[in-house]
Amino acid sequence: MKNSIKFKTLCLATTTIIGCSAASLSAQTISWNFDGYGDISGPSQQAGVVLAPYWNSTYLIDGNSGATENNLLDSTGTATSMSVGSFVDNSQYGWAIQFSSPGVDADGNYDRNLLNGYLNNGNGGSVSMTLNSIPYAEYNIIVYLSSDTAGRPGTVNIGSTTYDFSTMGPAELGGTPATAGSGNASYIQTTDTTGANPSADYAIFSDLTGSSQTISSTIAEYGGIAGWQVEAVPEPGSLALASMGGFAVLLMKRRLQKN
Repeated sequence: MKNSIKFKTLCLATTTIIGCSAASLSAQTISWNFDGYGDISGPSQQAGVVLAPYWNSTYLIDGNSGATENNLLDSTGTATSMSVGSFVDNSQYGWAIQFSSPGVDADGNYDRNLLNGYLNNGNGGSVSMTLNSIPYAEYNIIVYLSSDTAGRPGTVNIGSTTYDFSTMGPAELGGTPATAGSGNASYIQTTDTTGANPSADYAIFSDLTGSSQTISSTIAEYGGIAGWQVEAVPEPGSLALASMGGFAVLLMKRRLQKN
């Protein structure tokens, strides 16, 4: 019994130490969302498939030429050199599933605020967003897609990869009207490239490199980009160090079991 208690105590202490190390080694993330009836900001509000605080909530709207947001914050609240600009080739710039903030989700996150408002491509137009001075050597980009009506086919593209989808409409918010604490957002990923247009509201572009990327999306009728995240891919050395920490816990467990 003493050995069992000792193991739990030591394991907790060791896991805490390693957990702190893992946190410091974890992938950094830069997150942006369209601030239309759905602000996410500061350290206490988190959202995303990669759950992160310190979202950059902005409009990025200034006529068809778009606007630029500089020195985006990362998930630690630190300003980076990264910037983003947008271009909308139609006369509709911003829209939302509902024209009031859904507020905090039932699970305490702000995913419905993320998905509610979007940079609108107008009637059959397109939205492009250019990300410059990306500070990571290798990274994934997660793009969030939205529309106030379900079943509208669309595409989202970065580089040579294009995914297709159909909009989810109010189902993204768990139905409307959505109010604070009344439900949770629904995330469904598209991985389709065949034109089947499955119902989805986000896509992941993996293992990208280069300091600049352009996200483009088209949706029949109305819809657009609700947000995106750039998630750093950990360097091999960081992964190896995290693995060594886990191995140390395993060795400790075996030694205590012998006792």
